[in-house]
Amino acid sequence: MASTETNNRPRSRLRYAILGIAFCAISYTIIWDDEIATGEGGLRHEHRQLAFLDNSPPPKYTGIYKSSPQFTALVQPSNIITSTHRQVKTYNESDVNDSSCDDVLLFMPESFAHNGHGSQLNSYILATMIATYTNKAMIILEHPHKHNEFEGDSQFGCPKETWKYDENGDVLHRDLSIPRGLSRLVKQPDWLSSKCSVPCQGTFKYDDWATIRKTRKDSVYYPRVYTPQEVKCMNHNGRRTNVLVVGAGETREYFEGHFKERMVQRPSKDADIWAERLGAKPHEAKVFAGLEDEKEIWDYISAFMAQSGMLRFQPWIARDVEEYIRQSGLPLDASYDAIHIRRGDMLAKEDDASPKQFLREYWESRDKHFNVLRALLHPDVKQAPHNYVPFTHYLSQFDDLECNTENARVVYVATDDPAEVQREIGDLPKDEDGNSIIKDGCHKIKFFFTPTKEIENFHIDDGPDQDDCGGRYKRNIASIADMMIAAKSDMFVGEFNSNWGRLVRIFRMQLKNVGDSDINESPVAAVERKMNVAWGDEYPLPPGM
Repeated sequence: MASTETNNRPRSRLRYAILGIAFCAISYTIIWDDEIATGEGGLRHEHRQLAFLDNSPPPKYTGIYKSSPQFTALVQPSNIITSTHRQVKTYNESDVNDSSCDDVLLFMPESFAHNGHGSQLNSYILATMIATYTNKAMIILEHPHKHNEFEGDSQFGCPKETWKYDENGDVLHRDLSIPRGLSRLVKQPDWLSSKCSVPCQGTFKYDDWATIRKTRKDSVYYPRVYTPQEVKCMNHNGRRTNVLVVGAGETREYFEGHFKERMVQRPSKDADIWAERLGAKPHEAKVFAGLEDEKEIWDYISAFMAQSGMLRFQPWIARDVEEYIRQSGLPLDASYDAIHIRRGDMLAKEDDASPKQFLREYWESRDKHFNVLRALLHPDVKQAPHNYVPFTHYLSQFDDLECNTENARVVYVATDDPAEVQREIGDLPKDEDGNSIIKDGCHKIKFFFTPTKEIENFHIDDGPDQDDCGGRYKRNIASIADMMIAAKSDMFVGEFNSNWGRLVRIFRMQLKNVGDSDINESPVAAVERKMNVAWGDEYPLPPGM
């Protein structure tokens, strides 16, 4: 703007400068709640209005699964832009000139089937980013029923609909119409697939696509030197199609080797078009195209994906997650916070960049002389645990919040070590109602945990019943429920060392209007619902990584 001004208009220049400063200030100070008050000492009083259930009309439990839209995604229904699907053309089989399926990203998720939920869903998100950026229809190709290594054909277990029963309740056979693999969990939206079917079925079978994917990885040039190779083949409608076939692991390699720098490059003639494919309004896409800071760009992409509804769960998942969450006793119509504590397999890594390095640094900074002194003074007392960050450190993330001694904060704890965490909570002081007291009485907390006590292992691929389809499904539902509760919480305390925590952050991003003008022209900012990083890296990776 300054270049168009003349020296005769210093007041206009000043006015624009002030407006620019004000806009930046608003962009960086806006929080999820629209109302902020300032109290004594400059403390910010946040009006805690968020709840798991939004203000949408009461759901109608329709269909054979009787599932609620409140439990089909990691964001509330009112925050999903339902017009997204209308902005992407879908395939019309009756139109011989329809080119919707001429350019395809064929995503084969099986290679990550033994990874955790966070890893598998993040790879799906990366594939979505690549497909929308390159304007390709994204199609998921699952391993066929024949020679499938998982009972029930999915790493996410078997809902009751997987089997057909007789009148006595005995299993007759498996229902092959139930989706396999990742599609047992995720219901891919039509705007992402353009309603295209698997390409070139008359020429390439599953094993052929798998061979192409694996052979390409053997090249010394993979994945950086050449643009990802595409297969050209003939579809059943007589049209030729270009197919980029990627597995779950290759999505990360292709993203880092080819797409990451292009996605954040500015100026870019493709940035606003990419944003609109993800459901951005024209003025939002214009703001996005003008961004230069890399973190801001990724934050906007996270917000676009969260509101697009690109990650929705199958109706049987939504039904069973709802039942599971309601059993926890967590109040769904009131404000609550969530803490995610990851221990177990994540702490088994040995390299210096691993979480174990952070653990060493944590205890070294707090515990140099502690054990020596305690051994001298209290030799019978068990040494402090050094193989994980204690629960009290996560609770310290509440220290900067305004004291509230009247009402207990509701806090849900998602962890793969519930027995030990509950023991740590048992050591905290309590009030007459059994609420835990922290920060010298400044906060009272009522904790909630997973309701399923019989789950011994929480990783989808762990446990004595890892080959049991029903056991896998129980762990699947427990993990998705925890993830949904964390994503919709008022404040989330976690870390970016795990795929789980990084995934939750994506769905805590939202675009907010920060100006007073018409909503279709008002400036926007990508805003993160309050999240405190308990330990480890504080800078989030690009979405999907």
